[in-house]
Amino acid sequence: MIPRIWTLTKVELYKLSRQKLLYIGLCLVMAVVALSVLMEKMSPTTKATVNGIAPLIAGCLNGFRLVTFLILVIGALLFASETTFGTIRTILIAPIRRSEIVLAKAITVIILALLFTLLIELVAFGLSWSVYGFYNITDPTFPEIIHLAKSEMLLYMLYTFLHILLPLVAIGLMGLFISTVVENAGISVAISIILYLVLDSFVANLFEEVSSYLFNPYWNYYLDTLKNMSEGALQEIWRFKAINSFLGVKAGEEVMLDSARNLSVIKSFVIPIIYSIIFVITSILAVHPVRKSY
Repeated sequence: MIPRIWTLTKVELYKLSRQKLLYIGLCLVMAVVALSVLMEKMSPTTKATVNGIAPLIAGCLNGFRLVTFLILVIGALLFASETTFGTIRTILIAPIRRSEIVLAKAITVIILALLFTLLIELVAFGLSWSVYGFYNITDPTFPEIIHLAKSEMLLYMLYTFLHILLPLVAIGLMGLFISTVVENAGISVAISIILYLVLDSFVANLFEEVSSYLFNPYWNYYLDTLKNMSEGALQEIWRFKAINSFLGVKAGEEVMLDSARNLSVIKSFVIPIIYSIIFVITSILAVHPVRKSY
């Protein structure tokens, strides 16, 4: 079973490599990241010395904001485009289980999410380091007062980079699930984008008690915290201190952690994983009745 799934995954990756959407999307994302990082340099009010941590976070925030829609659209096309162009018939007459087909497409989403994450982080980090350099986070009025050491901030960036992959995968797999239910490629993309915007702009903002149980708010959960910390606001540093506590890492001053804070950090990792599993299982279940006509 595993060799067949991997073979199908390579086929999916090959098909994606022949689509212009992937390359146009990647170029657009990289351009947004680079412009976001360099914006500080081009600003006429820029100081002589700029800490590259803030441009790095700005580049990642804008890049991931765009890539969430890119991976959502790609996920929404994985099945629906097969139906639109009729290639699903060839797939379904082959001696392959439906679950293997879905798992191969899900793995494709995971690989794409990993690729997008690495590219954004490498471009943002490389440009920020080469153009600005990284320094301690200091008080704007009294520069000799260090709020956060550079090494500690870079450690928290690493945590953020590793975490952001999880909600990104969940977003792509939501598109995959909709793709198994909606046979038209255009409608599948439209429904995926509308549903995501409703969850992100309506539900998450109006129902704060519900938002912590959704997967989509977590893609910038730590990026927003890093942005605030780069500006000297350390009220939410406990999120990273909680991760340090779980990993047994000692960095900087300790902060008070309670069960509510620890649970919040655990949820930021666990909830996207749970949604990803649910989307894969429901996609496997949905693909059977939807494709019976073939």
